[in-house]
Amino acid sequence: MDAPRRIGHGAAVLAGLAIALIAGLSARWLLRVPRPGIVVAAACGVVGMVIGAPIVHAISGEHEFHAFRPESFIAALLTALVLLLLYRRISRRPDAGERRLFS
Repeated sequence: MDAPRRIGHGAAVLAGLAIALIAGLSARWLLRVPRPGIVVAAACGVVGMVIGAPIVHAISGEHEFHAFRPESFIAALLTALVLLLLYRRISRRPDAGERRLFS
């Protein structure tokens, strides 16, 4: 009986990037604001996967990082949400009545 085929490293990286992009776009959709663009949302998803997922796997005791696990997607989504909220806070334009720092 043949052993099950394993995905190559390159294909696993591409699949992980696809999951990260979906997490970033989902975070943008959950925020329901058009302000962060699609590229920013996708980048936040990728950063969320790179930062959040290994932290969750370390906490859960997993020895290996798998992008295909549900906790990886949830960690990427939550990290992307935080990053998008920070982006929105940093990049927002002050209202007319709001004082500006350094102006």
